[in-house]
Order: sequence, then C-alpha cells, then structure tokens
Amino acid sequence: MKLFAAILLLLCSASAQQFSSDPYIEDFHQLLSEMSVHYANLEWVANDRRTDLPKLIARTEERLRNARSDEEAHRAFTRFINALGDGHLEIQWPRPSASRQSSAAPEQSFCERMGYDQQDNDGGVDWSSFPGFKPVQDADAVDFPGGLVHLKGTTIGVVRIGLFSEHSHMALCHQAQKKLAKSDDAPCTDACEDDFEFAVADLLTAALERRLHSLRAAGATHILIDITGNGGGTNWVQPAARVMTPIPLKSPRIAFVKSDHWVKQLQERLHDVTADALRSTSEDAAVLAQASADLRDAQAHAMPDCDRSTLWKGTTVDCSQVYKPHLFTSGTLAYAKPGSFPNLKSRYVLFDPLHYHYHEGVNQLPVIVLVDNNTASSAEYFAAMLQDNHAATIVGVVTNGCGCGFTNGGIATTLKNSHASVRLPDCIRLRADGSNEVAGITPDFLVPWPEQTTPYQRGAIFKVWLEMPDGHKLLHK
Repeated sequence: MKLFAAILLLLCSASAQQFSSDPYIEDFHQLLSEMSVHYANLEWVANDRRTDLPKLIARTEERLRNARSDEEAHRAFTRFINALGDGHLEIQWPRPSASRQSSAAPEQSFCERMGYDQQDNDGGVDWSSFPGFKPVQDADAVDFPGGLVHLKGTTIGVVRIGLFSEHSHMALCHQAQKKLAKSDDAPCTDACEDDFEFAVADLLTAALERRLHSLRAAGATHILIDITGNGGGTNWVQPAARVMTPIPLKSPRIAFVKSDHWVKQLQERLHDVTADALRSTSEDAAVLAQASADLRDAQAHAMPDCDRSTLWKGTTVDCSQVYKPHLFTSGTLAYAKPGSFPNLKSRYVLFDPLHYHYHEGVNQLPVIVLVDNNTASSAEYFAAMLQDNHAATIVGVVTNGCGCGFTNGGIATTLKNSHASVRLPDCIRLRADGSNEVAGITPDFLVPWPEQTTPYQRGAIFKVWLEMPDGHKLLHK
C-alpha cells in the first residue's frame, strides 16, 4: 500500500512538473498589448469604471504563476476578463480534436445549414402569477408569446421577445425557403445568405406588427415588451424598435477604435457613396455630399495614433485610441423614413434599417420595456434607443452591460502559445448624454428583483410593484 501511494505521488509530481505557466504569462502580456491598440472600451474601463488595472494585472500574473494545470490558467484569464465588466469581451480556448469523426455527416435542411433554429420561449417573466392574465392565441403567438393583464382598469398587452434574431424562428425560415424556392441542398453564397436573412427578417417584422395589432384589438391600453433574459441578436433589432412607436427614432452615435479594421469598413462605405454621388439627382446630392464628408473625416482619424499601454500601469494618457465621428449605428444618418433613397446603391450606408420592410408606429399605445440583469447586447440597444428617444418607459433592474461589441466580426486575436481566440469589441454605442452603453441601461423605474428569483417570483414581485405608487404612476401618467 505504501508503495502504491509513493508511485501515485511520483506520477502527480511528474505531471505537475510538466506543466509550465510561462507560456500563459507570455500570452497574457500579448493580450494586454493587443488590447492597448484594439480594444474599444479600454479607456472606459480605466477612466469611467476606475478599475485598478495594475492591481488586476498583478493578481492575474500571480494566479498564472501559481497555476498547476491548463484549467487553472484558463480560470485566471477568465477572472481577468470578467473584472473589466464588458459583456462582449470573451476568450475561447481551442477544443481538443475529436479522436474519431463520423464517416457520414447527418443530412440537414436548408435552414439548418444556414444556422436557423427555433428559440426557446420559456424564458421571461411568468405571467401566471397575475390572476387576470389571459393568453392571446393567434398564428403569431409562437414567435411572440404573450397576452393581456387586467389591473385596476388598465389592460396591459404583453409581448415576449426572447431574442432579437431572425435566426431563432425556424418556421419563418421554412416559409422563406418555400417562397424563394430553395431546395434543401441548394448552394448559397454569402450574398445569398444575406438576402435570405433579410427575407426571414421581413417575415418576422410582419409577425410582430400583426401581434401588436391583435393585442390592441383585444383591448390593450398599454404594450409591455418583456426582454428579460434576452441576450441580444442581430440588426433586426432596428425595425423591431421602430414599429413600437410613432416617434421617429433617432439612432445613437457610434464611436470606434482606430484600426485597420475600421479603415477598411469606412473605405467600402465611401466607395458606394462616391459612386452614387457621380450619378445622383439633385434631390439626393446634399445627403450624399454630407455622407461623403463624414466618412472622409472618420477615415482620416481611423489609423491608430495613441499609445495607451501606460493605462495598464495606472498612468493616464493625454490621447485617445477611440474616435467619435459624426456617424450613427444606423449609418451616416440618424434617421430616414422607411423606403427612402430607393435608387441609391448606398442607401444602406446612409441608413442601414432600409434593408428591412417595416411600418413605423404600428403601435400607438404607451410602451413599457421590462429588462433584467440578463438583458444584453442588442436587447440593451433596443431599450436604450427607446429610452433616449422618450418613446418608452424602462422598468426592471440594470441590464447586463455589453454595449456595441463587434462590427463585421470584430477584431480577432489569437494568442501565440495557447492558440486561444479573443474577440475585442471595436465599437461603442453612445447614449444621448454621451455615456457608453456598455455601462448597462438603468431603468426609469427599478423593481426589487433579486438576481436569483425565478420567472414566477419575478411576475409576483412585479404584480405587487404595479399596485404600489410607482406602478400606479407608470400606468396612469
């Protein structure tokens, strides 16, 4: 028995000796160097969040030096990234290669090949805690569950949006596939995938518009959009927000980290605008001229020119690697009417929501948006845009804090030794007051939801809150 224990001790000792944290420490310093140049929110982390970066680095290095396995080193990186408070900053470690692969890949439908799946609509607040809740069942309830809540003379029409993504609606994908006559084995280029995505998105927007009409016809006096637990999605969030209100929503300003990544994007946008300017009518000439000027200005400031490496040492810098151009999340324009600039190839550069077919102001009722700490990314964009345009009242708790995240895939970094992939957010969405959306959305009314409450408990707490002075104020202002 003693011999067995001695052998086991020797094996464990040999295994520990084989592991070296030095490559991970080298990767960590590579990550710091990459973030100095390419991470959009570094200045926010240092200056607004006042994170003690030297202390954080020292702790991370200590954890890496003390690591005795890959798993412990990975946890040290994860703790470092989590401490920065940016929901979009992430690291992915290489997966072990499978020892055996299936000889034949399973057959997939066209929608499965394109990455579509049916979302799980079980999330959100459980409205069964409201005695007067009545589900409204129609053909669009599968995509947007909800119903009516009757409370003291007020009827709230509830709409659940689990994810702002057309890719989460398989039935609509099959509908678009049939409409566009795509067989399951049909080839599809990148341009084909984009066109198909917009086709599904338009079906989704039409379903949302019908759902809003149904709730009003059923007697709703307010519309409540439940985006608790909504982790984000795609640019479909833009038409989704714009059908909610008759107020012409102005998109937020966008800022970007100076980089080759943005130089390339701006050049592509400028190319389309310039081509249209050469053949445009006088009606569009002024818009194109302003777009060209704004894009040229952004391009002139897009190359890295600020050394932020001293931020890691706790020293302030007198320059910025972030530029705030006169551009918006929607393009060169903060707002344009649906269907604008039909003859311009660059219309999507001017106003990206023109990719979609939607009707502004389908809903004319007061809007309440319900959020929680798991409301993130595009869902935060939805809430922030409605809040900043005074088009909705936000209720719940402070959201996750993901911010803008990535444009065209973001700026990817591969660490030299571990081959881990790090995605560095390259853009910033600016609130109406100039602050960074990555700080999270603070509701207009806070509901006392502890983090671990169940969907049923949240509904019960929200019901009690609605019967209190703040809830009464919300429903009768």
